[in-house]
Amino acid sequence: MRHIWLLFLLPFLLLAEDISEELNAKPKLTAAQIEDKQTGSYFTGLPIVNYDADKGFGYGARVYWHDNGEKDAPRFEYTPYRYEIYGQFLKSTNGWQYHILHFDAPYIGDSLFRLTSELLYEKNTQSNYFGTTSDSLDDLSDPFGNSYQTAQEQQDALDAQGNRYYNRYLLEKPTFEVNLARDFFGGLVRLTAGVNFSHAYIQTYENTTLNDTHSQENKLYDDSLNGALIGSEGGWDNGLKLAIVYDSRDFAPNPKNGNVFDLTAGFYGKALGSDYTHQRYNFSTRNFYTPESADFLTLAFRWVYSVQSGDTPFYNKNTLGFADEFRFGLGGFRTLRGYQQDRFVADVKTVINFEPRFNFYKAHTMGQSFEFMAVPFVDAGKVFDNVSDTDLSGYKYTYGAGLRIGWNQATIIMIDYGQSVEDSGLYINFGHIF
Repeated sequence: MRHIWLLFLLPFLLLAEDISEELNAKPKLTAAQIEDKQTGSYFTGLPIVNYDADKGFGYGARVYWHDNGEKDAPRFEYTPYRYEIYGQFLKSTNGWQYHILHFDAPYIGDSLFRLTSELLYEKNTQSNYFGTTSDSLDDLSDPFGNSYQTAQEQQDALDAQGNRYYNRYLLEKPTFEVNLARDFFGGLVRLTAGVNFSHAYIQTYENTTLNDTHSQENKLYDDSLNGALIGSEGGWDNGLKLAIVYDSRDFAPNPKNGNVFDLTAGFYGKALGSDYTHQRYNFSTRNFYTPESADFLTLAFRWVYSVQSGDTPFYNKNTLGFADEFRFGLGGFRTLRGYQQDRFVADVKTVINFEPRFNFYKAHTMGQSFEFMAVPFVDAGKVFDNVSDTDLSGYKYTYGAGLRIGWNQATIIMIDYGQSVEDSGLYINFGHIF
């Protein structure tokens, strides 16, 4: 196994050079972060017993392996780790499966290159569908045109009508992605190129019995008959990703200071075997500031503006494509906490998140370090059919609070509760939302 690993790294080892001078503008970790940073390789991980308002109770496990190197390693003061691998197995009581194998290597082989890859399998028997235009901003409704102020009111009405799964469908989608990035301008700017491949299987729930409950009407099925969407037959959606990122964060998994400006474009088409031809352009800014006079407080802010054009399949219209990852919404625990997952979907999306992160307690025990953070938050977002429709009115807001636990700095455990005018949600997962 060791020889296979070395063979995999060989191309990057051949490119290896002393890159310390090339990173002259990149912020180093603080003295406290370096002091707490583990040396060598180690495992962290937990059994997952989580809850998500959309997916129910989840159970499984996520295991991380990190290799940090030694304190005298050239990049020890610049990166959260040399290599990261994590695997996740997760199922939920509402028919959701989300299994991941992820690899990340900043400055792989002591070069200026970063390699990331991810293999993901998702199956959700109760994926949400509320439409794919700005009409999704309207109140929740039923097949007869009645409107409802809250998700519970709508669900009670649908149950009484025999239409429990009116806003649900089955989505099964394996995905593979690989990205290669390189740093420039002292380590503050990186260019990324990558490819991703995914295949979707779709099933609608018109006149269907699921979990011993019969559902007659289905919004996705009706919209597909009316020609109001693309992709109801599923299929391949493969694309090329190109990105330019300015990143001055001091510690990416749990930053205290710095900014990220990310411009990412995705191009999907038949050249890569895709059944759909479309484009996605995503700009975001993430900003972090910790006052010297109050180093227990980190102010965190994110703004995202995303535009899609072409024949985007409906099940990928919820995607926000960043240089290093994908997020999905608007609605759910990574965008608008307190609204149902994918509650608002259209070709143009914007979301704002603000979190003051209060670091109130640190502990060291059995060779492990823990940092506890109280995190109140406010989220806001809106969708539009065209860029020209963008305005500053009618945004959807949520608010709430959470607890974050930093385990050996690079593993973040998240427990958030969000509230909206329609619904509320408790979310237990990994990582800051940005």
